[in-house]
This record gives sequence, structure tokens and C-alpha cells, in this order.
Amino acid sequence: MRIVLTGGGTQGHVIPFEPIIEALRLRYLQVQATIPASLEPAKLEIQFFGVVDTKTKDFFAHYDVRATHIPSGKWRRYFSLLNFFDMAVALPFGIASALVRIFLVMPDVVISKGGYGSLPTVLAAAFYRIPIILHESDAVPGAANLWLMKFASAITLGFTAAKQAVPQKYRYRTIITGTPVRGSLRMLTSIDGKKALSIKAEEKVLLVSGGSQGAQQINEAVLQILARLVQDFTVIHVTGEAHLESIKAVTGELLGQSARREAYKPYGYLTDQMPLALACADGVVSRAGSGIIEQIALRKPMLLIPLASAASDHQRVNARVLEAAGAALVLEPTNIGSHLLEQNILQLMNDEALRNKMVENMAALDFPKAGPDMAELAFSLARGLAPGSAFSDIIL
Repeated sequence: MRIVLTGGGTQGHVIPFEPIIEALRLRYLQVQATIPASLEPAKLEIQFFGVVDTKTKDFFAHYDVRATHIPSGKWRRYFSLLNFFDMAVALPFGIASALVRIFLVMPDVVISKGGYGSLPTVLAAAFYRIPIILHESDAVPGAANLWLMKFASAITLGFTAAKQAVPQKYRYRTIITGTPVRGSLRMLTSIDGKKALSIKAEEKVLLVSGGSQGAQQINEAVLQILARLVQDFTVIHVTGEAHLESIKAVTGELLGQSARREAYKPYGYLTDQMPLALACADGVVSRAGSGIIEQIALRKPMLLIPLASAASDHQRVNARVLEAAGAALVLEPTNIGSHLLEQNILQLMNDEALRNKMVENMAALDFPKAGPDMAELAFSLARGLAPGSAFSDIIL
């Protein structure tokens, strides 16, 4: 059985493939266990086609998945001559490349996480009439996924609220699976995280993250109140690699010889250690991209600061869905002045009634079986079964 994964544009379009790969391989072993020993078992081959940078290549290499770069260009939400070049040259070249690659592999199923990087591969799969699963992690579908829905055999959604944003004519294809979260994440404890990151067991931990690229606005606001925050909490600060050295220079002067200077732990970017940082965090300040799913899975009280320029305003929609569910506090970027940020952080970390209510309300937003459900869907489509045949209980 051959499966091609596709997506790209940000790490948010790639990281959810980890639990999907894990679930596909587990489902493969379960299927093989039912085949008589006299029959030669079919192999499971998983490849990734899409936007492949160094981080993406290393990510898939870690899971023994071959990653092939397929150029796609990028549609910028502002005027740029590069838009015309990408649409006239890069995208057609990417589609041609994908047509060749898909023909050579001829997968049984294509699973797309969306993003502009998925366009060539999904279009090539549609040309060859290969079953396509689209997955949307956000509460509102991205532009690429909206356009590609016409080609999808099944559209899997991370949030129930996302279904209302799917065009009516495609809603019958939607399945609320949730967004897959790596299984190892749910097994981690606060003790595991604190031990790995050299944090004392009695410390309360605040994790601040601006996403894979960092967030200068959040960084600057946190620096204004950092001296006060470290008096009460250990602060794990994911700054973004481009900002790390400048922030270290500033905080070196800011904290000086303070007895609490070791309570500030800046990182440019966390990969393998991010689950550990999440596990030991008592509260999280972050953007509102698809990464919030991991915070929900670990039941972490959170303060969300949505990125105003995010595509389709999806971060603000994500944040408001969680806020309406009572699962997060939300601070608009325009209100991120130091006073309001500090006030919200202290409420997040110290209001036990609020924290307990958030944790309780996250249960309705968590889908622990998202990975296995998507794997079962992929195997069903590969066998030629209708997308909903094994999912009648979760189709809304």
C-alpha cells in the first residue's frame, strides 16, 4: 500500500503528520496480523510531496519518510510581482512535477494537510483519480483547502465549528476527526518536562511561544514585564531563531545579577523538546494556530494572542472558538500593552477556579482518536470503500 502525504507553507502543515504516520503504521500492522501466513504481506510505503525546507526534510527523515520537494509558489495577500511569477511559472512547474512523481508512485491514497504547498500534489492526484483526504486543523478552512474540496473524497476537520465554513455542496464529505496529536505527548508528565529542562520541581512554569517563526510583538511585550514574571514563575520563552540572540542580549542586561535570572529560559525554536516544555507548563501564552491542539490535549490553561495577519483570519477564529467554549483567555494583538498582558498572565496562572474550568471545558475540543480515525479512513478509501462507511458515528 502506498500513501503520499502533502502540505506545506508552515510547520503547522507538517507537524500533524507525525501522529498520522504513527497511526498509519500501527493500522498496517493490525491489518497484516489478519492475513494468513501463507500470503506474502504487502508493504506500506509512505512518502511526502510538498514544500521541503531543511526543517521539513529533517522532520520526515526522523520518521523514515522520504520527502520530495514539489515547487508550488505562494499567493501573497498583498500586491507583489512575485504573485504573477508564481502563478505563471512556479505553480505550473510544480503541477507538472507532481504529475510525474504521482505517476511513478501511483499511491492508493493522498492525505493533504493544506497550505499552498499541497496544491500541485492534490491536483495531480485528482487527475489520476486517486482518493484524496483533506485535513483542516483550523476552525475556518484555509484558501487552498477551500479550493481543493471539489477534488476530495473526504474532508476531515479539527473543529466542529469548521463545518459551517465548508460550502454546503461539500458538507456531506466532512468528517469531524479532530486534529491528530502525537501519542507520546499525552504520556508526558510535568516531572518529565521539568527534569529534562532543568527546572526545579516546586517551580510554577509559564511557557511563552510565538510559533515556529517567533513573534516579535509578543517578545517585546514579554520583555517589558519579564523582571516581574520571573519573581513568581520560571519562564520558558520560545523567541523564534531570528530573535534569540538579540533577546539574550537584552535580558542579560535586564536580569543582570538577579537571583532569579536562571528562571528565564529562552529558546530560538523547540522541536523534540517542545512536548517537554508543554508538559511542565502550568500556563501557556501563544498564538492561535493549529498548535493549540497540543495544548488542548495536555489540558494546559492558555492565553491566546491571535496573529492579525493570519490567512483567512484563522487564528482569531480559532481563538474565539476556544474562548466561547471557556477553554482559553484571548487578548487581541492591539491590546497587548504590558499592563494588559501582565494582568491576563497573572489571572491565567493564579486563578484556580478559572484554570480548573478551562481544563474541564477542553475535553469537548479534544479528539484522542484523531490519528487512528484518519488512518482507518485512509485504509478504507484504499480498499475502495465509501468515506463514511466506517465513520457513521462521527459524521455530523
